[in-house]
Amino acid sequence: MWLRARPDLFGPVPLGLRWSVVVPAKDEADALPRLVAALDRQRDERGSPFARGEAETLLVLNNCRDATPQIAASLAETRPWLRWTHVTLTGAQAHVGRARQLAMDAACARLVAAEDGLILSTDADTEPAPDWLAANTREAERADAVGGRAMLHADERGALAPGVRRLYLLDIGYRRALEELCALYAPEAWDPFPRHHHQFGASLAVTARAYAHVGGLPAERTSEDVALVDALRQSGARLRHSPAVQVRTSARAVGRAEGGLADAFAWWADEAQARREPHVEPAEDAERRLAALALWAAADPDAPHPSCWRTTPPPTDGRAQPLSQAIADLRTRIARLRPLSPPQRLARAAALVARDGPPLAVPTLTEQTDLSLAA
Repeated sequence: MWLRARPDLFGPVPLGLRWSVVVPAKDEADALPRLVAALDRQRDERGSPFARGEAETLLVLNNCRDATPQIAASLAETRPWLRWTHVTLTGAQAHVGRARQLAMDAACARLVAAEDGLILSTDADTEPAPDWLAANTREAERADAVGGRAMLHADERGALAPGVRRLYLLDIGYRRALEELCALYAPEAWDPFPRHHHQFGASLAVTARAYAHVGGLPAERTSEDVALVDALRQSGARLRHSPAVQVRTSARAVGRAEGGLADAFAWWADEAQARREPHVEPAEDAERRLAALALWAAADPDAPHPSCWRTTPPPTDGRAQPLSQAIADLRTRIARLRPLSPPQRLARAAALVARDGPPLAVPTLTEQTDLSLAA
């Protein structure tokens, strides 16, 4: 990672720097002022970390064809903490993963002197809450990385077609139920429930130490944020999904990056128009998968969780359940588990796995670091 890092892209490093916010942006002239205004509003118990010179924002403008560079230059005139560069990425490197990698690598190098340095990723179409930086910092006291909850801009959520909004909310309910079931079977002290499933570039903080340890962000064309989280998990890093860390982001159906939230909204729109109910992994299979994870975690609490049991697989032919039905089924199973003590939950997990067999072959500690992850 250090061979890639170019802290010089953004000028001198301020003395006392503790936080570096990184933002990749492509053709975001309309959205960028709202993001910068949200960063202007950041406050902790001592006021503005940006005004104190302890925080900065690094903008990597990627192949912009609109007025984004001019907007960035204008905004930076009165904000010494706002630093930007416009890069032209070509060929296989022309994607958001490489732009985010440039920014995060530089941030890590610029924080090398900070004992508790924190890199915070967000997106140009996103608006962090006023306590976003402070809330991330609090959570990072007991974790190595923090995924923030990404909600929608209120005006854009209100403008969603009813069918799209329904599927969006059902998806949130489904993911939340899976997180609670996972927390009941395989709890992690640093990531208690309530928690969410978001661990994406719109709000992802990681200590500079943990970032350097895993070799930095993989420059994937899509889902580069998920790839970083996967690397952190496999290294044994502690990841917190904090409801207290919040941003609001765009509900647009045509995004700047492949595989992002915009693609999900486009798919939901197609499903809603066709009046189709999405199908997912059956709740029965999900519980059996997480029961296997519970037995693994109980046998070796310090080992990273195998991704084959943490990752929700796509439904297969003959093994699928309508989304709303899966949510109801999961909630029934959660209600059955909640009153049980941890030993009783493990006994139930053992019974489920013994009855049906593990959903996947049990990996060894070495093999589980090489598992390929579902998107």
